[in-house]
Amino acid sequence: MKLFRSLIYFSFVFLTSLISAQNSADSLISSISNFEDSLQIKMLKEACWENRSKDPEKAILYGVTAINKMKETSIDKYYAEAYNYLGVIFGNLGKLDSAYYHYKIAIQKATEKGDSIQIGYSLNNIGDYYYKNALFSTALEYIFRSYEVFEKIGDEDGMAYTLNDIGEIYLKQEDYHKALEKFLKSGEIRYRIKDYRGYAKSLLNQAATYEKQGKDIIALNTYAIAREFNEQTNYVKGKSWALAGISDIYFKQMRLDKALEMRNEALEIDIEIGNKYGEIINYNQIGALYLKKGQYKEAEKYLNKALSEGELTGHMDQMLISYDLLKQVAMRSNNYATAYTYLENYTSIKDRVFSQESSNKIADLQMAFVTERKDREWDILKKDIEIEQNLNRFLIIISVLILGFVLLYISKFRSERKSNKKLNKANQQLNELNAQKDKLLSIIGHDLKNSACVIQNYLELLVADFELLNEKERTEYLKTAFNSSQLLTNLLLDILEWGSVTRGLFNVNLVDVKLHDSISTIIETLNPLAVNKKISLISNIGDSIIKTDKDMVNTVVRNLVSNAIKFTKHGGKIYLDYSEDQLYHYISTKDNGIGIDPEKIEDLFRIDKVTTTIGTANETGTGLGLPMAYEFVKKCNGEILVNSKIGEGSEFIVKLPKNYN
Repeated sequence: MKLFRSLIYFSFVFLTSLISAQNSADSLISSISNFEDSLQIKMLKEACWENRSKDPEKAILYGVTAINKMKETSIDKYYAEAYNYLGVIFGNLGKLDSAYYHYKIAIQKATEKGDSIQIGYSLNNIGDYYYKNALFSTALEYIFRSYEVFEKIGDEDGMAYTLNDIGEIYLKQEDYHKALEKFLKSGEIRYRIKDYRGYAKSLLNQAATYEKQGKDIIALNTYAIAREFNEQTNYVKGKSWALAGISDIYFKQMRLDKALEMRNEALEIDIEIGNKYGEIINYNQIGALYLKKGQYKEAEKYLNKALSEGELTGHMDQMLISYDLLKQVAMRSNNYATAYTYLENYTSIKDRVFSQESSNKIADLQMAFVTERKDREWDILKKDIEIEQNLNRFLIIISVLILGFVLLYISKFRSERKSNKKLNKANQQLNELNAQKDKLLSIIGHDLKNSACVIQNYLELLVADFELLNEKERTEYLKTAFNSSQLLTNLLLDILEWGSVTRGLFNVNLVDVKLHDSISTIIETLNPLAVNKKISLISNIGDSIIKTDKDMVNTVVRNLVSNAIKFTKHGGKIYLDYSEDQLYHYISTKDNGIGIDPEKIEDLFRIDKVTTTIGTANETGTGLGLPMAYEFVKKCNGEILVNSKIGEGSEFIVKLPKNYN
């Protein structure tokens, strides 16, 4: 089969070279013969593309002539573009092997010239070749690479082109949500850059997706808009496409005669413009319509045409449809032996597609894509290693700072002990400070060390065994390292905030605080954590304005809500309320979580007593949140009250004075 296709290709090249030798017969070629070589090549190349749908044979003549002219003059600026154009035309004519041959030359020429745009189009076109061979995952790999190229250089035209093709693959795979997302994005770009022909194509794909989703009215309206743009831009292939799409909707609505009329019109256009792929699709769908009408002989005739053309051109996706429909025709005609033969052929094609898919994944993808993936993964590893190194430096700095402050305080209190009057107070403060120091050093020695070790160990595993690990293992290791780095960052931030309070660096700044705005921001920030546990955050905060320290309110309430989420079970509720009396403001968080042992409530806010408790979804924390909130509120002359019952939930009330004098 391959030898036969190669002979066809080289015969075709020979014939086209004969045509190019007689190019004086073509008015355009003869009319530009006196122009500069570079201008002639450019005009021929553009004429090739302009005629790709209207007159593909003439388009091939222009493309081959342009390439021959480049060979004669050594002007190689448009090589890759011309080969890509010819590949697209051959693909439309159903000559997929010839198309692939031209795409391979195009990407080679583009790579030699460093032409990113044509590299992008070549990758996309190779993806289209695999798409037409029903090798969808391989097609996606190439087209995603194409999109990355266009995105990197900011080429919106190329981005829209690839987004549309990605959408077509998702549509074929019946992932309608992703397909529509890509078509809409492609259409948005194309309309913005005034590519109305491309916009028409995006609209046609959107309409096809709506039809598959059962949204027939939206689909028909979208087809109508697309037809207007088809006429405006003389997009002949688009006219056929719209007729075919509308026919599918009529088919679903059992308006079979109208559907058949539309399909036959589409078929005439595709035959006229040489759109072989569209022609085969129309044969299959006309066969399906006759099958539905019970006209089995007519159905068989058209399905055999589709099968015959599909075998010649290698459109295996349509061959699968042909065999499946022929099997149904045979069964309706009680020809069960024939039906079984069609089923065997269908299975054989499907197995061949799967086999090709697998071999392409193993051979082609490993050769072409693994290096790129490794580069991206190594970039991620490098970033994580840098983060880990920076965190270690940060850890050392924090440790030195804390020890330095402890030494300063100890020195201060030792001097105070010389005075008998201050001895008791100094001893009490020193004991508290030592307890805080022990707690902080415990956190540094345990929690920080553990998180840093987890990051280091997993990154070492990734670096040492990168080649031996599979994709899933690499992802899991990176995710574990990332989660540990987040925990480490939160821990360091808590320690820094705690230090700012205990060292007297926190100064109360009284301003008018719009409580509703502050609480709404906190809920918005923490809502993803709540959603993960299906917990509802319900705010009953009105439009009250209170005079207090805004940073204090944000930090304290955020800690209390975060704590409530941690100890509330899946599906629970957390309420935020505000009330006031003549002297105080009251901000409360109330949950229906696991509750707190009454004996432990008085120790919640003591840094020397508090311990890290695992949440209802195994969440971990630093143990600094509540003591830090307590200290912030205390600086504002307020207090935190707690009401709790085991198994019923907890309520934390922040009590703030109205008058700070």
